[in-house]
Amino acid sequence: MTAAPAAPTRAPSARLARISGVVAPLTGLVLVLVLAAVTTPQFYSLEVARLVMFQIGLIGIAALGQTLVLLVGGIDLSISGVMALTSVVLATYSAGSDSRLLVGVVLAVLAGLAVGLVNAGLVVLRNVPPFVATFASFVLIQGVIIAWTRGAPSGNIPDALGWLGGGRIWEIPVPLVVFAVLALVAGIALGRTTAGRRVYSTGLNREAARMSGIRTGIVIASCYILSSLAGVLAGLINSSFIGFVDAALVRSLDLDSIAAAVIGGIALTGGKGRISQTVLGVVLLAALLTWLIQLGAGGGAQLVVSGGVILLAVFLQNRGLGLLSPRARTTRATPRKGKQ
Repeated sequence: MTAAPAAPTRAPSARLARISGVVAPLTGLVLVLVLAAVTTPQFYSLEVARLVMFQIGLIGIAALGQTLVLLVGGIDLSISGVMALTSVVLATYSAGSDSRLLVGVVLAVLAGLAVGLVNAGLVVLRNVPPFVATFASFVLIQGVIIAWTRGAPSGNIPDALGWLGGGRIWEIPVPLVVFAVLALVAGIALGRTTAGRRVYSTGLNREAARMSGIRTGIVIASCYILSSLAGVLAGLINSSFIGFVDAALVRSLDLDSIAAAVIGGIALTGGKGRISQTVLGVVLLAALLTWLIQLGAGGGAQLVVSGGVILLAVFLQNRGLGLLSPRARTTRATPRKGKQ
């Protein structure tokens, strides 16, 4: 007789993976808060708390768009370019005039929509790798902006938009409130609607999703378009906060949005992760970057930390997948077949 192989139980490993995906960023957040209390006590002042909340809102909105793209197995390196383009279009058209604000915002949205359509077209219609397609869009946008602004801060944002970046609701910065609302809507859409299930199916196995009747091209294109529109909103928030155009201030948002999603537990391979995990990652990254600012770290150090966080998160994800995979457990638990 031969020993029957034990049937792998997927449910416990899935639950364990979800739990570990929450525990890891929470542990990191606690560690950052403890280190901040020891090294920079001023971190717990009201002004710094407001800065952290603003960072959560700004990075979080970009990270929501990035999460959608990551869930379908892509990546968007043009978000910071869309943010900078938004401020340039708005400042150029409005020239700081409140009366031209509405049309300026509409033009900025159309510009961001155009970038999203280009990214979607390259990825879906021409099968260009997402990294290449979106990075090419980023380089093109940056070239246009540098040629227009000569690489120096310029232009004025209408004062009427100042509430979006600098306003508060019960002492809570408006960007944080906007992010919370969008995160709630995105979480419900992904977790409880047919469109959300199609996003996960496309990310897990595009060919199988296509054969089951899902129009994967439309799903992927929609995620890239929504990511660009999230970049437009983040760009409006950032430009209204600083009041002028400075493309250099948002160049790290691509890396930050990816880092926030990945350290929260969104898989770079697609199809795995929840908005709640992105929210945890955003809070952790915002606290970490603000702590670095309090320590006097420059932009280079912040980029190094963000890159290191992404590498660590990917390493932990791959290690977790290897330990929790049914194949690995079956190989360990199942004896070799033989006669008895």
